[in-house]
Amino acid sequence: MNKTYATILARNAIACCLLLIFAASCGINRRLKRADAVYEAGGYDKSAKLYRKIAPKVKERPLKAAVYFKAGEAYRLSGNPQPAMRSYEQAVRSRYSEATVYLRCAEMALMLEDTLKVRKHLKSLFELEPNNRQGFILQQSCSLIASRKKTKTPYKVENMKVFNSRSHDFAPAFASSDYETLLFTSSRKEGKGKTRVYEATGQKTADIYRAVLSKTGWNAPTPLDDAVNTRDEEGAPTFNSAFTVMYFTRCRQEKGEKYGCEIMMTKPHGDSWNEPEGLKIAPDSLVAAHPALSDDGLTMYFSSNIFGGYGAADLWKINRGSEEDNLWSDPVNLGPQINTPGNEMFPFVRRDTLYFASNGHPGYGGLDIYKAFPDGNGGWRVENLGKPFNSPADDFAIIFEANTENGFFSSRRKGGRGGDDIYSFSQDIPVTEYALEGVVRDARRNMRLSRVEVVLNGSDGSTLKRTTEKDGAFRFRLSKDTEYRAVARRKGYFAGKSGIVSTVGVKDSKTFSINLGLIPYTETVEIPNIFFEFGKADLSKESTAALDNLINLMNDNPKIIISLIAHTDNRGTDAANMNLSQRRAQAVVDYLALNGIDDERMQATGMGESQPRKITADIAKKYPFLKQGQILSEAFINALKNNSDKETCHSLNRRTEIKVLSENYE
Repeated sequence: MNKTYATILARNAIACCLLLIFAASCGINRRLKRADAVYEAGGYDKSAKLYRKIAPKVKERPLKAAVYFKAGEAYRLSGNPQPAMRSYEQAVRSRYSEATVYLRCAEMALMLEDTLKVRKHLKSLFELEPNNRQGFILQQSCSLIASRKKTKTPYKVENMKVFNSRSHDFAPAFASSDYETLLFTSSRKEGKGKTRVYEATGQKTADIYRAVLSKTGWNAPTPLDDAVNTRDEEGAPTFNSAFTVMYFTRCRQEKGEKYGCEIMMTKPHGDSWNEPEGLKIAPDSLVAAHPALSDDGLTMYFSSNIFGGYGAADLWKINRGSEEDNLWSDPVNLGPQINTPGNEMFPFVRRDTLYFASNGHPGYGGLDIYKAFPDGNGGWRVENLGKPFNSPADDFAIIFEANTENGFFSSRRKGGRGGDDIYSFSQDIPVTEYALEGVVRDARRNMRLSRVEVVLNGSDGSTLKRTTEKDGAFRFRLSKDTEYRAVARRKGYFAGKSGIVSTVGVKDSKTFSINLGLIPYTETVEIPNIFFEFGKADLSKESTAALDNLINLMNDNPKIIISLIAHTDNRGTDAANMNLSQRRAQAVVDYLALNGIDDERMQATGMGESQPRKITADIAKKYPFLKQGQILSEAFINALKNNSDKETCHSLNRRTEIKVLSENYE
């Protein structure tokens, strides 16, 4: 499931190097055929030993070099860098002609912490291939190691001996909300089908085990029941946020046949499990593995070698409409900022951060653990976690306890019990974290809005984006000493903007909360507090604030075209009022145009006294003598006995509104 999985991905990646063309004897020819068949079927551990036995007996130098190189490949793919290095170097001494051998030597030297050899082999590589991308990555890895040599870490890492055996133990997953139940993958001998060997690793096919935390510590792990664990390879479990559904990986193996890996889904049934169902993401011969769910359960990340990727194994995602809906979308590749020509595996989602393992980014050797943040432009910003999480050996499959800095990861580093081991990590120094949470609502109906794009702009130049789900909620992680403003946009609504949210000077962790109300523009919208000189079209000084807000609204909604509508009261002649309202509407348009708003986005419309106001619930609440639904017509106003009430109605009829005509302005 770790290197086991990676090895399956490489089945079709390496040519047989035309080994048999040069075979000098029937005996070697027959043994090479057998080794090649085992290799092509994914039996890397076994084929490595076969190639190593054959190579010294081969007389022809080109064939000898090819066999040593193939032995190196098999050792590398089964996770054994030391014998892989020896085999590659023997291929070099036998004058293997392909530049790839120097790349492989450099990769193994990095895993063996020999940076001098890394540089030596890279020099030979660049002489043959000056623009080799993977070679540049290895150069960057050496620089990364040197730059972080003196970096101190607040994390404490311990080998979880209670979980680990002499075999491979890896890919932990929390199985309960109290984090006191842990599942993980193990190829220890007492599991299901204990006599069956997985040829890629030379160990027993892996099963999923459970460990429970008690008052005295973690209990000894026990395997899950036969519904989950079979004679095939099972592992890499993960759960939804409610811990009611488990997803895991199953890799089939039949002698001499090529099978891939499939993501399975099952639910607990008392103390056992329902029969798992496959998600059918990839064809049987390909791999879909290492599932990880987003917090809302609507996005699944996984590793696969399906067509259209950037390397041997890439990270992909699929989506669905709800947690009850098991109809997933077609896979979407996470792109070249995440994926490389190498392997990307074991994703884990924590809020807006994606953690994963890769051997294609600059690192310390083998698989390293990375974290990736959305960059706000549809891409990702990737960072190496550094030490103590990463080492020269393979490090992968990290998980966290909710909002803490505690959790587990897997590693094949020195000092383990055997093969891959599970390690715990914790942080003694508190981490200061800032977040912004909020909800977007329809301001008229007070209804939560989905599919709203919320953009967060920071004073540090950052731009982050989120899209609200059904509950209208959104969340951002904030940086320290930064000011932010959020803007929410959805079709059919004016953009809504928050006030300033600032982490400047905030020393303790804090979550800020805001609510954004969006005003729909399916109807006309009044712009209050725009005043004119009596009987004239001259804007008064008291209108400046309202006019500036209108300018901001036009700038925040750069694609709308509006009609700016002015209304008068019913005093004066119809013709005079129509003329006055037209001039007043034009005065507002002119003010906006003088302040940078393209006049092609505005048209002035004077309505005079032709559309008296209809009383809303808010107005009726403010003026008790009025009732919701009343029309402030001339007859209604003249029937009022109180002159003050009449003046109130006249002032309510004098108003400035906007109506959105189009949102297609370019």
